[in-house]
Amino acid sequence: MAEYAIRELGGYGLSHLLLMGNTTDFTGTPLEPLTGDGMFRHFRAIFRGTLIANVNMTAERGNRLIEEGVADMVAFGRPYIANPDLVERLAIGAPLAPVDWDTVYAAGPRGYSDYPTLEPVVG
Repeated sequence: MAEYAIRELGGYGLSHLLLMGNTTDFTGTPLEPLTGDGMFRHFRAIFRGTLIANVNMTAERGNRLIEEGVADMVAFGRPYIANPDLVERLAIGAPLAPVDWDTVYAAGPRGYSDYPTLEPVVG
């Protein structure tokens, strides 16, 4: 069923398809082959438009998926929450700040725009 829908979406001239990888444990189920990069590999063969891979992305994984042709782009969701300067951090190999899960979807401003950026390196 999902294969049919995604194949049909390819004919609608969409700008892209954002495909989320698994967020649950598929071990021991018929969906186990879709674990890890399996979801992207499976649907890349079906969807010929621009495919954006998402969920548990790192710079290394994202670059590999693009180099292998499994994805055209990657999206970083959760890392952006705690790293407003994510692009810079990835570019220089800086560590990522952890998400404060107690503030995600909470009332008030804490956790939305108060994560610190990297301190400039003074040389």
